[in-house]
Amino acid sequence: SCGAVIARQFSGAREARITRPRIPRMLAGVCSGIAIYYGWDIALVRILLVVFTIITGGLGIILYVIAWILMPDALYALPVNSQRQESPV
Repeated sequence: SCGAVIARQFSGAREARITRPRIPRMLAGVCSGIAIYYGWDIALVRILLVVFTIITGGLGIILYVIAWILMPDALYALPVNSQRQESPV
């Protein structure tokens, strides 16, 4: 599935802005964040970045670093039942 399953997991509620997820992350999570935000395949976004970088002579790397600086990290997701239930003992 090469990222398609992961993208469907995160695409429930669309956030107001693009964030860099902590999982799945290969380098900084820029491609993963873009893919998840738009509902695209993560591998496709990574391949497009490589092709764009080769065609433009390195501009893709510069844009990646800029996106790395500008895009915030996503918050850690907590499970639904993460709150502790104290039992009276």
